[in-house]
Amino acid sequence: MSREKVRLLHTSDVHLDNRINGRDDESAAQVGLRRVVDEAVNRGVDLLMIAGDLFDHNRVKQPTLDFTNEQLARLDCPVVMITGNHDCFASYSIYHKYDPTAYEANVHFMRDDAGDAVKFDDLGLTIWGRGIIDHDPDNRPLFDVPGRSDDEWYLGMAHGYYVPRGAKAYSSLITAEEIAAAEFDYLALGHVHVYTEIEHEGTRAAYPGSPNKDQGAKDMTAALVELNPSTGVQLSSIKLD
Repeated sequence: MSREKVRLLHTSDVHLDNRINGRDDESAAQVGLRRVVDEAVNRGVDLLMIAGDLFDHNRVKQPTLDFTNEQLARLDCPVVMITGNHDCFASYSIYHKYDPTAYEANVHFMRDDAGDAVKFDDLGLTIWGRGIIDHDPDNRPLFDVPGRSDDEWYLGMAHGYYVPRGAKAYSSLITAEEIAAAEFDYLALGHVHVYTEIEHEGTRAAYPGSPNKDQGAKDMTAALVELNPSTGVQLSSIKLD
């Protein structure tokens, strides 16, 4: 199958927690997720990627889960998500009690500690991703990424700390060499709350920033990613304020 034009929205680090208020007094995290979904709907994107830390912790209460389901149900496009360090897939994870794929058929949740892949034939792309299972300091999100198997779009998802060279003092480390070796057309990252673009050996990558104003970033942002067979991967930061 040849490559198609694809438009996707990439978010991460929403950090939904257990503070649920009335519609007129939503938490910053609720406002952030609602605006991400608004953008996806209004722009008619083909896919939404959530690169970890949708939740702020693993003690999430039911009203938060209900709100999450309500927002995901507004989307007609597929949603692909991984875990982050705050909502990791450890034995105590909220995701052992809450399975987002059970509520919405369009949600794809990657939870395999070796990484997982989902293929979208209608979009001409495959997404490989590995979320965080626990807080092991030796986590390497991009360790042993399978190579590209065809000429379709090949996208990646990872949650971790990008270090261009050298440093080993961070857990869930992502290096320039790993990005270059992964053969992705685009790598959707999570963990850093400020919009940041990265490129190594033809692989474009980005942290979309956080849509949650309580997470310290000046702006609420997401990443708009346009895949074009003629022009390649085009990235832009979207302000959600």
